[in-house]
Amino acid sequence: MLIDPRHLIQLHMIVELGSFHSAAERLGLTQPGLSRNIRLLEQRIGVRLLNRGKHGAIPTDEGKTLAAYGRMLFDLSQQAAEMSTAVHRGEVGELRLGVSFSLANGVMSEPISRFLAQRQKTSVRVLPGPTPRLLEELDGGQLDLVVGGTQMLPEDHGLRFEPLVDNELVIIGRNGHPLQGVENVSVAQLQQYRWVACLEQDPLRRDVEAGMARFGLTRDAVALETASLSLVVDVLGRTDFLTMIPSPLAATLTATGRYTLIKPDGNYKLRPIGVAYRINAYVPPIATAFIQFLRAWAKENHLAPVDQSVG
Repeated sequence: MLIDPRHLIQLHMIVELGSFHSAAERLGLTQPGLSRNIRLLEQRIGVRLLNRGKHGAIPTDEGKTLAAYGRMLFDLSQQAAEMSTAVHRGEVGELRLGVSFSLANGVMSEPISRFLAQRQKTSVRVLPGPTPRLLEELDGGQLDLVVGGTQMLPEDHGLRFEPLVDNELVIIGRNGHPLQGVENVSVAQLQQYRWVACLEQDPLRRDVEAGMARFGLTRDAVALETASLSLVVDVLGRTDFLTMIPSPLAATLTATGRYTLIKPDGNYKLRPIGVAYRINAYVPPIATAFIQFLRAWAKENHLAPVDQSVG
């Protein structure tokens, strides 16, 4: 025997409120329509469920039993409605986020932690890597978003890049470095120190070499090559070595008070940092919510004007 679950919910509401009139108002139905549905339910199961009288609708024992099921169905429908709203707002689910190495090592911890603190039923799976590989995985549907210093992508590639944060290569050293506080550090002064650089496999390495070349620095100046940020910062803290890193990462490190910006005459501009996503493909609500959060984060920190194109 199949019973329309809506009729059970309606029965529960009548029993709960004690009258057809009040239940019809709560359910957004007409009273005749609600009465017809209950008669159909009684005919379907072959028993009387409600006694109608001057004092309202009084449930029979059978009516009380079925109304209890209606209560459970009503509660489940409310929970489902709340969950649907949360899913639509991006408050539930897992975000598959690709992040370039330089950003995964520090910069993204603050926005990701704040995003998760506001969403108790949300999780983020972060996959660090070189941006070109991450973009391939994004294009193949293995990731929802990629955050990094990605280039402006042609639309026929299937991806779109939204710039969020200005970016440039800057020089940092330990707090108390001999060049700390010196304005317009000269090339000759920079050439007196050894350097730490990312590995050749890192796409950032090409920019670092170009930036170092701008100051007349050759590969011989590189004392250490590594993909480990923790090793970079530890070595910088123990030596007078210098390194060139993207400005958002430098801001994160100098905020600790352990490192300082070295100020040469000009810096080396990089592609802006932003978020890439698929064009003409389904973007999960949680991904849209994170894009919107990143826009607000960038604006709040006065990092760059944002182009609000999605969501």
